[in-house]
Amino acid sequence: MDTYFHELFEGREDAVFVDDPPRLEKIDNPEMLRPQVGLNFISSHLNGSGIGIYPLRDGNRCKWICSDFDTAEAELLAWNYAKAWEYYGIQAWVETSKSKGFHVWVFSDDWMSGTIARRAGLWVHEMADIEAVELNPKQELLEDGGYGNCVRLPYPGRAEPGRQTMWDTDRTPLAIGDWLPQALRLRTPVAELHRLAAMWKPPEPAPRTPRKDGEPGRDGGASDYNDHIVGVFKGHTDIKEGERDLVFHTLARHMAGMGLEIDEAHEVGREVWEEQTANKTTYPYANVRTKIERAYAQRSRR
Repeated sequence: MDTYFHELFEGREDAVFVDDPPRLEKIDNPEMLRPQVGLNFISSHLNGSGIGIYPLRDGNRCKWICSDFDTAEAELLAWNYAKAWEYYGIQAWVETSKSKGFHVWVFSDDWMSGTIARRAGLWVHEMADIEAVELNPKQELLEDGGYGNCVRLPYPGRAEPGRQTMWDTDRTPLAIGDWLPQALRLRTPVAELHRLAAMWKPPEPAPRTPRKDGEPGRDGGASDYNDHIVGVFKGHTDIKEGERDLVFHTLARHMAGMGLEIDEAHEVGREVWEEQTANKTTYPYANVRTKIERAYAQRSRR
């Protein structure tokens, strides 16, 4: 059972999130065989420790999509989202999550890019008219040295039907021994997820109004998943010392996606660095410039 569970939920295997006590557990020994590391984590989970898996690994590839619903309407939204996947002939599973919300899982039969996974999930959210608040993976690409976001796995301690348990589309709770063989058999071919991903198009950038001399703030910057970056871009949000690298990476991609010219992106980056960044002496502007140039180089290759 451990091997099958690991095959289904494969993800990053040099780090997991452990519930008791809550912590990021890193594996720093490069000589350890990664499949065995992953199996060890899964065995601990199924024996009661409870873990969360980070979806993206090895060139930003993943094997599953998971959307998290935690609002007052979480149950209705989760089932509607699962039904939207079913409309495309794709098996989705609803989990009653630990937080008393709901997860909806889709598993692929092979590794796929984070871009395919995220955009396929976004397309189904769009078709279901349900906002994608917590869609995992939350990134198409990881920043160097980053982990992304983890998702806690179902059936900790081989739980019977209850919280952190899967339900089929007939709303029947399934014990792990009944669910696992079905989930493995009904995994989705990557080609099907690729087809859905190709249907999703990033929103058109909003028309930008030139800023008058002396007028505070910046215009533009709609975002479907990162209000914090919009706040940074508009000059409303400061960047803390521990988040500078990730925020400037995301800001650079955000500006490239908006269609700003690279010279203008450098101007904005310089302003944000000078006016909104903590402890600039340990974070030179050259770091910001490099991230902007990388983001625009990636855009030109698309």
